[in-house]
Amino acid sequence: MRFIPFPRPCPAALFLVAWIAAPLAAQEAFFDEGNRLYQEGDYAGAVELYQRILESGVESGELHYNLGNAWFRLGELGPAILHYERARRIMPRDDDLGANLELARSLTVDRVTPLPGFWLFRVARWWVDLLPRPALLAVVTLAWLTAMTALVVLVTGRGAFLLAWSRRAAAAAGVVTLVFGLSLVARELDVGRPDEAVIMAEEAPVHSAPADDDELLIFTVHEGARVRVERRSEAWVEIVLEDGKVGWVRSGQLTLI
Repeated sequence: MRFIPFPRPCPAALFLVAWIAAPLAAQEAFFDEGNRLYQEGDYAGAVELYQRILESGVESGELHYNLGNAWFRLGELGPAILHYERARRIMPRDDDLGANLELARSLTVDRVTPLPGFWLFRVARWWVDLLPRPALLAVVTLAWLTAMTALVVLVTGRGAFLLAWSRRAAAAAGVVTLVFGLSLVARELDVGRPDEAVIMAEEAPVHSAPADDDELLIFTVHEGARVRVERRSEAWVEIVLEDGKVGWVRSGQLTLI
């Protein structure tokens, strides 16, 4: 299990779509400077610059990946795992990210054995995450353009051969647009994905009810643990661990992924 010592450069194309409202050159400068500081060992400085990009409203898998690397180097498992998890939602098939996340989670205090999930939900999530987001966008766009072109040919074209192939192309492209378009919508809206969070406190007491009473303490979770969020109030959050344990923690002790 290896950790990538330097952040990978983020292609400018990934930022072009996200930074419509922000000066692209300035954001790229922050990113490049953050990479330089990281390579020189100034991980705190790199975190500051990466965070400035996030605060401007820009988000990408590569940015969260690099933030996770920098926090990991600073020994902060909670923020590292948080940003690795956020990066994984954007680029779920990235092998380096998966290895780094697995390494970071192996260093946490809690040892939780996940309960097996329902197979149909696992298959659905696998399908939704099958293609990286840029590839999924490209497939949907190309299929839609193909379908529209074929329909135009059907309306304006002549010749039995041309019309027959246009009809087939329109049908095939329409199916592809529908299937992968639904996957894109499900990913963008996080359909079927539960609210999850990462414990940020070094130690978080878990109570059987939302109250500060030692008699209600049932167990403790530690920094870096990933939990499912069930119910929330202003001061308390009901969490479910991957092994099915349920309890309440203070809302300030975790951050939503």
